[in-house]
Amino acid sequence: MHRRGVILAIVCLPVFIGALDLTIISAVLPDVIVQLNIPLQSGLDHAAWVVSGYLLAYAVSMTFMGRVSDLWGRRRVYLICLAIFFVGSWLVAASPDWPAELAYRSARLLGDRFPDRSLMALNALIFGRVVQAFGAGAMVPVSMALVADLYPPQQRALPLGVIGAVDTAGWVLGHLYGGVMIQFVAWPFLFWINLPVVAALFGLTVWVFRGHADASEQTRIDWLGAALIAGALVCLNLGLGAAETSPAGVESTAQPGFAPLPLLLGALLLALFLLHQRRAAHPLLDLSIFTNRNVSAASAMNLLVGFCLMVGLVSVPLFINIAGQGSSGQGALVSGYLLSTFTLPLALAALPGGWLTPRLGYRRTALLGMLIAAAGFGLMTRWQPEMAAQAVAFVGGARSAEINAQILRMVIGLIGAGIGLGLTIAPIGTAVINGVRESERGIAAAVVIILRLIGMSLCVSALTSYGLQRTTAISRQLLDGVTVTDFGRMAQAAVQAVTQVTTEMAWIALIICVAALPLAWLLRRDVVQV
Repeated sequence: MHRRGVILAIVCLPVFIGALDLTIISAVLPDVIVQLNIPLQSGLDHAAWVVSGYLLAYAVSMTFMGRVSDLWGRRRVYLICLAIFFVGSWLVAASPDWPAELAYRSARLLGDRFPDRSLMALNALIFGRVVQAFGAGAMVPVSMALVADLYPPQQRALPLGVIGAVDTAGWVLGHLYGGVMIQFVAWPFLFWINLPVVAALFGLTVWVFRGHADASEQTRIDWLGAALIAGALVCLNLGLGAAETSPAGVESTAQPGFAPLPLLLGALLLALFLLHQRRAAHPLLDLSIFTNRNVSAASAMNLLVGFCLMVGLVSVPLFINIAGQGSSGQGALVSGYLLSTFTLPLALAALPGGWLTPRLGYRRTALLGMLIAAAGFGLMTRWQPEMAAQAVAFVGGARSAEINAQILRMVIGLIGAGIGLGLTIAPIGTAVINGVRESERGIAAAVVIILRLIGMSLCVSALTSYGLQRTTAISRQLLDGVTVTDFGRMAQAAVQAVTQVTTEMAWIALIICVAALPLAWLLRRDVVQV
C-alpha cells in the first residue's frame, strides 16, 4: 500500500506540471509578444497558436497514446511521455535562440528569401509547445490507466479522484502561477525550470518501478485509426474556434463562432474512424465497450460535465468585465478572485468524490454531484447587475452589509457549482475504467478526458455565438428610440443585456445538469468491474 502511494505521488507531479503549462502561457504570452517583437497588425492571430497548438496536440496525443500504453506497457510509455515533455520544454525555453535560427535557415531553404526573424522565433516557440503538449496530454490517460493497474476495482475511485484533482488544479493555477512569476523572472525561466524537475521525476519513476512487471501485448497499433481520430479532433477544435483562442491581454482579429468546413471535415473523419473501428482486426477503440451501460452513460455524462464546467469559466469574466463597469485591470482581478471560488472547489471536490464512490456507488455519488451543481447554477440565475459593480467595489476596499451579502450570494453559487461538478470526476472516470478489460484501460482513460475536452470546446463556441446574438438582440430592444448621444442609456442597456445573457447561460447549465441526472441514474449502484 505504501509503495502504491509513492507511485501515485510520483505520477501526479508530471500531470500537474503538464496541466500547469496548459494555461501558464496565457498569462505570459503578452510578454513573449513584446520580447520577440511580434508585429501587432499581422502577428497576433499567429501568436494565438501558442495556446491553441498546445490544446490540439494535448488532445491528439490522448487519442492513441493511451492505447499505446495498453500494448507497449504503462511504464515504458509513461517514461517516453516524460522524455517528450522534457524535449518540448527545452525547445520552448530555448526558442528565441538556436531553434529560432534553425527555423530562419529552414525558411530560407524553402524559398523565403527574407523571412521575418521574429515570426521564425514564434514558429519555433509554437513547435516546442506542440512537442511539449504531446508528452503532457498523453501522461493523463496513461497515469489513470497505470493507477487502475495498481489498485483493485473497489479501491480505484480515490486515486483516480486524486489524479483528476491534480490535473484540474494544474490548469486552474496556471494563469496565477504565470502571472506571479513573470513579475520576477523572464518567461523562458518558467520552462527552463521544468528540465531539472522532469529529469528528477524520470529517475524517480525508473527507481520506483524497479522490478515491476510491465504488461504488454504483441498486437499491432491501429495507426490508420489513430490518424483518423486525430484528424477528426483537430478539425472539430478548429471548427469550434480553438485556433481563435486569444491569450489574456492579446486581442485577436478573428471572429468567434463555428467554422462549417472544418466541422464537416471533422464529422466525415469521425464517421470514417467509426467505420474503420468496426472492421479493423486490431481497433484503436473497441466500440463494443459502449455496450457496457456504465461506460456509455458515464461517457455521455462526462460530455455534459465538460459543457457545464466551461459555462462557469465563460460567464464570470463576461459578467464582471462589462456589468462591473470598472477598468480592464480591475475586471481581470475581480474575475480571477471569483473564478477561484469555482475552480478551486472543483479541483478539491474530486477527492471526496473518490472517497464517496466506493461507499455510495457510482450512481449516488454522480447524482449528488449533479444535484449540487444544479443548485449552484440555480443561484447564479439570480445574479443582478449591481452585483458586478459591488464585487469590483469590494475588491477595491468598499465594505457594507449589503455588499457583503451580495458577494456572498455570488460566491455560494460558484462554490456549489464547482463542488458539484468536482464530485463527478471520480465516479465517471472509475465507471469507465472499471467497465473495460485490463488491455483497454489506457484508451478508456483517454475517452474520459477527450469527451470532457470536447464538451468544453462545444460550450465555448456555442455560448460565444449565443452570447453575441442575444446581447445584440437585447441591446437593440432596450435601445429602441434612444439617440446615439445618450451614452448613459447605452451603458445601462449594455449592463442589462450582459446580465440577462449571463443568467441565461446559468439556466442553460442548470438544464444540462438536470439532463445529466438520468445518465447518472443509469450507472450501476455498486463499484464493480465488468
